[in-house]
Amino acid sequence: MKRSYLIQRLTAPRGPNPFSFGGGLRNGGLSDDAMALLRDICSFDYMGSAEFEFGAVPEAFQRLATATQNVGFSISVPLAEVPAQWRDTRPAPEGDATIYVLAPKSIAEEVGDRVGELARDAYDERLKEPTRLAAALRPFKEWDSETCGWLELDNGFMFFTDPQMWQRCCELFSAEVSERV
Repeated sequence: MKRSYLIQRLTAPRGPNPFSFGGGLRNGGLSDDAMALLRDICSFDYMGSAEFEFGAVPEAFQRLATATQNVGFSISVPLAEVPAQWRDTRPAPEGDATIYVLAPKSIAEEVGDRVGELARDAYDERLKEPTRLAAALRPFKEWDSETCGWLELDNGFMFFTDPQMWQRCCELFSAEVSERV
């Protein structure tokens, strides 16, 4: 698996006019048919970097669509291991956070490990733009939970904090759903 550098943030669906990917290709290079399939599942957060705008999103979706077999599974991360935001001085919560993953079966185990690492990383220095995953898992303000899905563009996998969004993507990409990899 390649190093993760570009991870597109996803939000809940916003209706008939989803994010336009800034100044790059129309719909980030996704066809109107592809956008119609995704419109009721998710919307794309503006990432602020051109690397997300010129075809990287459809290429990642293409990897999922053409994978021999996709799997959906979940991982648990102790909330005490998820870093608090700088403004959050509350004690670490107890329990685990569940992260739902959709990946080609051939890389699923490594994807699970990588997503766990991302959850434990407060600043994502190795990435072009932050995932905001830690904030979604340990929200401090109401907007911290707006990001609820992610599309990793370098290897073509997805992960979610929203189980419904994950289930719909698993259906879309014909993923076999199991508890563990």
